[in-house]
Amino acid sequence: MDYSLIAILALAVALILLVAEIFIPSGGIIAVLALLSLGSAIWAAWFAWWDTNPSLWWSYIAGVVILIPTTLGFAVRFFPNTTWGKKIIHEVPTLEEVTGFKEESEHLRSLLGKIGKTQTLLNPSGFVLVNNERLHCESQGMVIESQVDVEVIAVEGARLVVKVLKQVPAEESKSDSETAQLSDSTTDDRLDFEIPES
Repeated sequence: MDYSLIAILALAVALILLVAEIFIPSGGIIAVLALLSLGSAIWAAWFAWWDTNPSLWWSYIAGVVILIPTTLGFAVRFFPNTTWGKKIIHEVPTLEEVTGFKEESEHLRSLLGKIGKTQTLLNPSGFVLVNNERLHCESQGMVIESQVDVEVIAVEGARLVVKVLKQVPAEESKSDSETAQLSDSTTDDRLDFEIPES
C-alpha cells in the first residue's frame, strides 16, 4: 500500500469537501466527512514519511496548514463567478429589481380600503378588478364567486387580500326606510296637534 499516494489523494478529497461545505447546506455532514478525510491524509502521511523522511512529513503538515485557508479563500472569491457556482448560489437581486418590488408593494398598499369586483372565482386565490386594474388577490380562506364586490383589507407579498363587501339586505333596508317614514309622520302629527285655549 502506497501511503504517500493515499496522503495526497485524501488531502485533495478533504479540500474539495471543505469547499462543498461552504456552498452546499448539509447540516455539517460534509464537514464531518472532510475532517475524516483530512485525518486519513495525515495518518497516511505519518506512515509514509515519519520514519523515512521526517522533514518531508513536516513539509506536508505545513502544506496542509497553508492549503486549507488558501483553498477556502480561493473558493469564496472565484467559485460564485463560475457557471456551476451560479447554478448553486442564488445571485443577489440587482438594485433595479429591489426598487421595482418596492414600488409595486407601495402601489398595492395604496389600494387598501378600496372596493373592487372579483373577475374569477377565488378559491381562495384569483383575480380582482380594482380601479380598472386587474390584480392577483386571495380571500381569507373562503370561496368567493366571480363578479362579487369585495374590499381590499391587506397586502401579502405581491397579492391583495380581499373580503366580501358587507351589503345590507333589501328587507332590512326596506324596514329601515319604513321606520324612518313612520317616525317622520309621528313627528308631523305631534307638530299639528294644538292645545286648546282655556
